[in-house]
Amino acid sequence: MSRPGSAGDGVRRALAPLRPWLLTAGGVVIAAVYLFPVYWMVISSLKANPELFAATPTLYPHAPTLAAFRWIFARENVGLYLQNSAIISFSVTALTLVLATGAAYALARIRTFWTAAMVVAIMAVQVLPPPLLVTPMFVIFRQIGLVNTQFAVILATTTKVLPFAIIMLRTSFAQIPVELEEAARVDGCPRFVAFFHITLPLARTGYIVVSSLVFLLAYGEFVYPLSLMNHKDLQPGPVGLYSFIGADFADWPDALAFATVFVAPVIVLYMFLQRRIVSGLTAGALK
Repeated sequence: MSRPGSAGDGVRRALAPLRPWLLTAGGVVIAAVYLFPVYWMVISSLKANPELFAATPTLYPHAPTLAAFRWIFARENVGLYLQNSAIISFSVTALTLVLATGAAYALARIRTFWTAAMVVAIMAVQVLPPPLLVTPMFVIFRQIGLVNTQFAVILATTTKVLPFAIIMLRTSFAQIPVELEEAARVDGCPRFVAFFHITLPLARTGYIVVSSLVFLLAYGEFVYPLSLMNHKDLQPGPVGLYSFIGADFADWPDALAFATVFVAPVIVLYMFLQRRIVSGLTAGALK
């Protein structure tokens, strides 16, 4: 008489050598599903109009052309849109890191009921969508004369990403033993100096993750630039991409080429930082 479950154990042992291959195949399928829209965007930007709008779609361009790319760089001023996106994104990232560092460090080191309540409040603020906040922000910025300036978009976007940065950096600081700072203070090192020479270097992975994700969020922000700026010369890439699509028309070849150029820096950034981003995101779960 065989033991219960022996057949299942035999199947599991037989499939054990195949498990890495099955997991790899599953990962490839999932990645292909997620990346197919990006692939379709890129190949469509390389197609001529007759092939792009053909009744039977093609999985690759039969006669690749860069006409759409030449057009958007010559006539649509893509370089200026990318420059504005870079200015806003880098400014938001720098301002967010400066503001989030002090708040995250205090919430990680001071353990009271009120700090726990503040963490809950900060997480609740993240639920509020930008369309709900853009109207009061517009009124405030208009009263202080910041409407139609990139500084208004930088401030508004910072308020959007700041709660996320505080929560992420708080996790990084909480993983650093406070005994390291206390030992430095016993040796005569002031708290401020101990923070900069001990705590910050140990939290560099968290800073890389937070700065990368904050940059990506600011880079793709659409609501605040559209609502707070009317000058075309100041608007970032997402608003420029929106100009290709209207109620009665859609310039799909140029829009797809513009989107490909706009997304390329994001893909390159993630390719260089993917290991640090993944390790930083999973660090809190593995503590």
